[in-house]
Amino acid sequence: MNTKTIDALVETLSEKIRFSKSVAGQRALMTAKLRQLIKERDNHTCRYCAISIAAEPHLLLEVDHIMPVSKGGLSTPENLQTLCWKCNRAKSDKVLPV
Repeated sequence: MNTKTIDALVETLSEKIRFSKSVAGQRALMTAKLRQLIKERDNHTCRYCAISIAAEPHLLLEVDHIMPVSKGGLSTPENLQTLCWKCNRAKSDKVLPV
């Protein structure tokens, strides 16, 4: 590898790291598979009001960032939770105690 190649590699990796830490990068990590995993982990139940699809089969459940992406939160299972649409709209981009 020569200096030009190493410099190009460093620049490419730097851009990827910046993107992965950006809001767009974190949102891109929210795949359908990850959303399903979080809903299954939480037993298809809202973590705030405890309503579930067992009680209301047509309930719209959403996966929410506990620490919002806009405030530096990451799209990791530890920072994700299942909320019903009403609780998620009420929470918005706030950080609430669990």
